Amino acid sequence: MGADAQFRRPPLAWVPVRILLSQPTEAFGTERAGTLHADVLVSALTDAPQRGDEVRVLTTTYAVEAAERDALGLSWRLTLVDRN
Repeated sequence: MGADAQFRRPPLAWVPVRILLSQPTEAFGTERAGTLHADVLVSALTDAPQRGDEVRVLTTTYAVEAAERDALGLSWRLTLVDRN
């Protein structure tokens, strides 16, 4: 399960990762239109993701708006917005 993607902290090179994409439902206007969530294993990234990092899926590049670790510390939940 998951999708092939690439991750980078500009201007560094892209690194391949596997992600699980989901589109959140809007709850009381708290989610920005066009946002996606991507879950990526902590072990797939060398540093903690931060705002401004990028994720590329196929030909679409997304900017990381926020990143938070899951309760067990195994994966990052990235909030993404379309950069194209």
